[in-house]
Amino acid sequence: MALRTRTTERKDAVTIDGSIDPNSISTDRGLARTLESLASEIGGVRALVVGDRAGLPIVSTFRGPTSLTTTAMATLAMSAATKVTGLNLPEPEDILIEAGGWCVLVQLLGGGYTLTCVLPADENLGLIKLAMKARGREIREILDEMM
Repeated sequence: MALRTRTTERKDAVTIDGSIDPNSISTDRGLARTLESLASEIGGVRALVVGDRAGLPIVSTFRGPTSLTTTAMATLAMSAATKVTGLNLPEPEDILIEAGGWCVLVQLLGGGYTLTCVLPADENLGLIKLAMKARGREIREILDEMM
C-alpha cells in the first residue's frame, strides 16, 4: 500500500484538495534527472521530451507550449510510422524527421511512450541514438514504476 499525503490549499476562497504520493515525487525527480543527464551527454540538444500515448508531455527539459507541440508531433510521427507494417516492413524503433538545419528524433519506448529529441542536423545521429536507447531503457523502467 502506497503512503499518500493529503494536502489542502486555500487561495482566494477556492479550496484545492488533492492527494500526493511521496514515492511518485521521488520517481518524477529520477525521471527529470535521467532526462537532464541525457541532455548533457548529447550536447547540442534543443529539447528532450518524454511523452505519453495521448501525446502529452510527462517530463521535459523545458516548460511551456513547446513541450506540448513536441510530444504531439512525436505522437503523430509514431502513428504514421507504425502504418508501415502494412507494407510488410518491421515496426520502427526510431523515427527521424529532418527539417532544414534541425532533426527531430523520436524513439519508441514501448507502451505508447516516446522519447523525443530536437537537435541540430550536424550532430552525430549514431551516437545520439545509442545514448537515447540507453537512457530510454532507464526512463521506461521509471515509467513502469510510476504506473
